[in-house]
Amino acid sequence: MGREICSMFGGGVCIRLGEWWTRMKKGLNEAVSNSKVGKYFKLEARKSSFTRELRAATATFLTMAYIITVNATILADSGGTCSITDCTPLTMHLSDPSTPHSSLTYTMPGPDCKIKPNSGYMNCLSKIKKDLIVATALSSMIACFAMGILANLPLALAPGMGVNAYFAYNLVGFHGSGSIKYETALAVALVEGCAFLLIAAIGLRGKLARLIPRPVRLATAAGIGLFIALQAFRLMKV
Repeated sequence: MGREICSMFGGGVCIRLGEWWTRMKKGLNEAVSNSKVGKYFKLEARKSSFTRELRAATATFLTMAYIITVNATILADSGGTCSITDCTPLTMHLSDPSTPHSSLTYTMPGPDCKIKPNSGYMNCLSKIKKDLIVATALSSMIACFAMGILANLPLALAPGMGVNAYFAYNLVGFHGSGSIKYETALAVALVEGCAFLLIAAIGLRGKLARLIPRPVRLATAAGIGLFIALQAFRLMKV
């Protein structure tokens, strides 16, 4: 494709464009490397450049972008803060023998409205999912900025795809069918996060990770990948 375009405009045009792009990229990399930002992140000391880091960041984002929607979808399956009060009341037609017309009466739905299709409950879940998308993107952004600015490491952080499934389907249950309330499970997740931060800060996390056999680590990663694929097929109604 590139050769066909060059043949249309002439080989000299492509050569000049290539030289211009090389000069521009070199100048940009030198300007960033000599700036305070480049010196803080030690681009020259690590034998890297701004454009290389930009390509790596783009590839990392495209690899992890699915987490924004998948995490929100999995957590929304727990029902979130939606309850029976969000369900649309049921309508019943009652015929009155004294009048030729029938009357409508409204009854409050039962707990099964969270399982069966209900417009009010589904609207609540839709709002919860939108909020979770924002929360996932915001928490990932803060974590990535903290990793880059405080630790000076090019590592991207985002919610894990194994813990959220355990949270939604085991702790809270599908649409709140579990034994733990959504708010209580969130408090448990907060305490767990603080404990995990503590053991990581004192170096205990690395020692515990080395105790897990390598086949178990590989099988866990493969299992999580298959689970994410099943979630995608379910959303696509395949």
